[in-house]
Amino acid sequence: MSTWRADFSDILTSLLTTITRFDHRNRWWAVGRSLLAAATMSVVLLTPLDYLFTPVAGMPGPRCGGVRAVSMLCIGNPDSFQELRRWLLVLILAVVASGWRPRYTALLHLWATYSIAVAITLPDGGEAIAVIVCGLITPLAFADDRTWHWQQPSRPLSDEWSALALVFTIALRLQLVYIYLDTTFAKFGNTAWVEGSAMYYISRDSAFGDGGLFHVLNLEVTRTALGTILLSWGALVIEALIAFLLLFSARWRKVALVLDVVLHVGIGLTLGLWSFAVVMISSATIAANPDRAACGRAVENPASEPPDAPSTPDSERTEHDSEVSPA
Repeated sequence: MSTWRADFSDILTSLLTTITRFDHRNRWWAVGRSLLAAATMSVVLLTPLDYLFTPVAGMPGPRCGGVRAVSMLCIGNPDSFQELRRWLLVLILAVVASGWRPRYTALLHLWATYSIAVAITLPDGGEAIAVIVCGLITPLAFADDRTWHWQQPSRPLSDEWSALALVFTIALRLQLVYIYLDTTFAKFGNTAWVEGSAMYYISRDSAFGDGGLFHVLNLEVTRTALGTILLSWGALVIEALIAFLLLFSARWRKVALVLDVVLHVGIGLTLGLWSFAVVMISSATIAANPDRAACGRAVENPASEPPDAPSTPDSERTEHDSEVSPA
């Protein structure tokens, strides 16, 4: 019984240490958050609003019904000052991407991302994921009180902020695991993916196949059965591996991030969809974060260190040594 209690106590102590020492404030967090904001910013910066508000089923944009009314693109008369709204969104997201004051720009980041995702009529999927990820990392931004998220932290997180940051980091990992597993299993319901011919049709789909820099190369590869099967089934395997590896230690999460970059850069080069690719890569970067404590770079808390022992003057040490030394 005593051995069982000792083992349980050790496990509990280790768990509490992990929770209270967790600190996400490193370059992984900074790069991931900046990329996420930059990906969302690119949607309104590089795409004319007329394209984003293309009428769908006879309904023109922006979409402002229900909870969408709080979008910056919908407040007041949505048909007025559209260019001004667009540039305000660009400004907010540019400030977020710069890394300035994460705590104070957290809600602005969430609002700007939400404003774009719900109001445009032709989203590519990346905007919806960006809103979810942005919501999950908002508590992590609240915990970051630095002037710039590129800076070295000057003091450790409090136990409360560490615990909150760890909970939402785990939630982000689980969200990405769900996204990749759902994407993988959903493809098994499509005959083209099951038989390995999906990339042949996708590469020739005018909705996706014309946007990649390597489109011609992709067409040549998918002219062969082997090339088509490798691209189609390879994507399924990589998606499943990303979901699986994100559940493990920091070392394996790094492997998941490498696979994520390979997958989405490949999609970007062959099919386009760059904003979607960067959203997924940035999300995986934050999720794969080996926190500062895990990397051995936790900021020490000066208050927890014992005070230095008072030094003894040289004259007193000499006098003491003469008293105890033999004649």
